[in-house]
Amino acid sequence: MAEENVIVDKAAYQSTRRYMAWTALATMLIATTAVLIWPDRFAAADSILMMMYGSLSALVGAYFGFAMPKKK
Repeated sequence: MAEENVIVDKAAYQSTRRYMAWTALATMLIATTAVLIWPDRFAAADSILMMMYGSLSALVGAYFGFAMPKKK
């Protein structure tokens, strides 16, 4: 069972996770900028935007939270 969780290429795995977190953060910044520029267009999508912010912020928080080295 322990052999199933072995990561073959750890550097590629970590860089892919990093790209995912930065892409999610950039998506949140782009969406925020678009809402600030055109607020009337996004009034109908309020609940969708809140769900998107919640999901993406959880993803970014999990990446940065789990990526920190553990202190003893």
